[in-house]
Amino acid sequence: MKLDPFNSSTYAPSVKPRTLGKVRTHLGRGGLASPMARTWGRSPKKTAERGRAATKHAAGQTKPIPKPPVRLASLEDEAPPAAAAPSRAPSIFGTLTSLEDFETAPFPYHGMMPVSGRPFFNVGTEGHWGHVNFRGQVLWESETFSDDRVLLHIPPGFDPKRPAVMVVFFHGHGANLAQDVSDRQQVPEQITAAGVNAVLVAPQFAVNAADSSAGKFWEPNGFKRFLDEAAVKLARMYGDQRAAFTFARMPIVIVAYSGGFAPTLSVLERGGVGSRVRGLVLLDALYGGTGKFADWIADNRSSFFVSSYTPHTAHRNIDLEHLLRKRSVPYSSQLRNSHLQGMVTFLPAGDVSHRDFVTRAWADNPIKDILLRMDDSDLRTETASVAGSNFPGTFASRRN
Repeated sequence: MKLDPFNSSTYAPSVKPRTLGKVRTHLGRGGLASPMARTWGRSPKKTAERGRAATKHAAGQTKPIPKPPVRLASLEDEAPPAAAAPSRAPSIFGTLTSLEDFETAPFPYHGMMPVSGRPFFNVGTEGHWGHVNFRGQVLWESETFSDDRVLLHIPPGFDPKRPAVMVVFFHGHGANLAQDVSDRQQVPEQITAAGVNAVLVAPQFAVNAADSSAGKFWEPNGFKRFLDEAAVKLARMYGDQRAAFTFARMPIVIVAYSGGFAPTLSVLERGGVGSRVRGLVLLDALYGGTGKFADWIADNRSSFFVSSYTPHTAHRNIDLEHLLRKRSVPYSSQLRNSHLQGMVTFLPAGDVSHRDFVTRAWADNPIKDILLRMDDSDLRTETASVAGSNFPGTFASRRN
């Protein structure tokens, strides 16, 4: 029997799959219900309507309905106008967090799969299209591939006029942004707790499903268009449209967890962002593409690469080390306290639960740990922390 690395025990969703309209959102572990809950919840009726509208066309069937173009910050000749737009996100101790609809989000997607050249939606009928995943399961567009939202987070103390970094987080299987990326894995809180000048952008891929499809990120420059739109949305959240010019040029650290490795390969290969990628962090995510990761590391010596892993992916990390030795690329088994640029590091985490890896890997809160080590860019802020929390630096009063 062919080995299935994506087994149900390590990729089980945090709760029984259900519609996003029933999700109750919290921004912190053990915290009070978030005021974002109503904003983040999407009613089953609205989700179904969006799904039906999205499935009215599939590749080779009918043409998609054209949508108004998104004003892309990095494609403008000059910075956006000075007029500021009020943020749609509530402020919690100065923190701005929001789920935003994106035209350029990975899904819905009605194109072809790059390897096979076949339509992504390959089963079903008009208005009810589905995709067969690697397990032979049919995943329907209306339930799994119609969520175009992206989690955006700006911590307190963020200053676009200072050196900054954009963390782009790619979630794994069986996940959604509200219950998993925000609540369970605490990715926004890790950004805030680091106390550095950083923002978070986390797109939704397949919703609560075992699938690593990249959707629009398969398209040439698809990731670049996504980041251009993120720049506009972040500037709007921040309250100063002029900041879009800065967000659109901000260096990027991609953090990929588990099944997020596949979209990562797509954006590295054809995303169109080039040298903007300052670093790449794999959190028990090396399930394939070792040769392509080796090529990227060898071709981007000024960027940093970190792969931390459980025994599930140890053999692939050993294979990647072997490929790097053949390319004369040095690597280490220990992170420096600072100056990560140019480092290649493999960090076995031992018998750590794959499910908990985003909050417990080589260290607790590994995303926070990486940001704290990036002091070579003067990213530290003085006002991004709230003292006295069980989660150092964030949301102290919400845990009382």
